[in-house]
Amino acid sequence: MKGAPLAVDNLCDDCAEHYAQVKAYLDEAGIAYVEDPTLVRGLDYYTRTVFEVEALDGGVGAIGGGGRYDGLMELEGGKPTPGIGFAVGFERIALALAAQGGSLETAEPSCVYVACTSPRERDVAFRATLALRQAGIRTEADYQGRSLKSQFKQADRLGAVACVVIGPDEVAAGVATLRDMVTHEQVSVPLDGLVAAVTSQKGTGTF
Repeated sequence: MKGAPLAVDNLCDDCAEHYAQVKAYLDEAGIAYVEDPTLVRGLDYYTRTVFEVEALDGGVGAIGGGGRYDGLMELEGGKPTPGIGFAVGFERIALALAAQGGSLETAEPSCVYVACTSPRERDVAFRATLALRQAGIRTEADYQGRSLKSQFKQADRLGAVACVVIGPDEVAAGVATLRDMVTHEQVSVPLDGLVAAVTSQKGTGTF
């Protein structure tokens, strides 16, 4: 196979744009990655990006992997539906955690949910989600383009104690709407002060 053409050098315009966007999000999130043109997943319904996650400590190697399978639903007779999935090795995760002094026996904390009103605000919502996570706050977000009402329902199902709402008005003003999911009270906070506002908010559970 040495010297064979590489897929990454022969992408269509749409796939090349998608691949660049994936790497841009990884770069912004500070997630280290290595582009491996020889990486192959064992199932032939994968499309575009495939990946593996490795634990650098503990000598266990890959602890999981997956990728996109945008054509799978259609292949099975359903409507065209974008998809992404992964599989993990729990034994390898346990070994990696033990090597790093971690434990699975911890209470699941409550979370904050970041919602946006349309795909136009997705990049701002991503940066807000990233900032909260980097501050040690468990944060969930929408990845399926749900309506705002559906995002609130998902936030309730996840047990979120606060919801950060970002729409076009918020983006224009450089703010976010912070909604207390217990009292339903809302306040407007600057985006650059979001972490401090969420941290100081009184609510149930711990972030």
